[in-house]
Amino acid sequence: MKKEYLSEENYKNVKGKISKLSLFILLIGIIVGGLLITIGILKNHQINLELSEENIQKEIDEKTKLLEEEKEKLNTLKEELKVKINPILEEIKTLSRVKFDGFNDAYYEREDRIDELEKSIKKDKETIDDIESFNDTGFCYSDKVLDEVCDLQSEIYELENINIEFKKRHEKADNIPFFMFGGFIIVASSMFAFSFYIMTKRREIAAFSMQQMMPLAEEGIEKMAPTIGKAGKTIVKEMAPMYGEIAKEISKGIKEGLSDEKKDTK
Repeated sequence: MKKEYLSEENYKNVKGKISKLSLFILLIGIIVGGLLITIGILKNHQINLELSEENIQKEIDEKTKLLEEEKEKLNTLKEELKVKINPILEEIKTLSRVKFDGFNDAYYEREDRIDELEKSIKKDKETIDDIESFNDTGFCYSDKVLDEVCDLQSEIYELENINIEFKKRHEKADNIPFFMFGGFIIVASSMFAFSFYIMTKRREIAAFSMQQMMPLAEEGIEKMAPTIGKAGKTIVKEMAPMYGEIAKEISKGIKEGLSDEKKDTK
């Protein structure tokens, strides 16, 4: 049996499938685009929370507290190092105060011992000096023991001098693609879905166009009918004599033809 592609049933089936396809495209576009836009909104909201004056002040307070704790740790370390090197310093002092009695073996032994002791406490002395210098000036040095304190101090300074609005705009700029692509996907899917949906409504649109024009056509026919009728009568009236003459000539020709035929038979 030959399949009929132009049947009403087949038309309705295809129309239903296209309608579902257009709805599916629209829903997918809205979901994906809406998800991207939602992510952008949430990220911007998070930036607003993080860069609010209250949150920044809270972060400053927390880091200031940590800074004070680190300073206390440094001072504790300084005291521990002093306790550690004091016996060595005392030994160096004692060796240095031995009465000089010439460049003999005892002298060189004392000098070697002093050099050895000074080298053993050199790093600890530098750390103590760095901590005391930091406590006096507030400036950071390259000693690793000061890294944590210096980092905290730098972060606090940045937070205290931050331009909140500029920082917000700068960080929110990274979220612009979420809104751009989200909006594009929604618009594009809507256009595709609308184009597919319009395909299923062409019959209704054509019927609407015809119904829209029918009153004008009817009114035009009603108004033109009398004029056409009069014109027809006039044409018939004017053409009647000519038609009569033509009929006479035809009749005359027929009679002559019959007369000639009779003569020939005789």
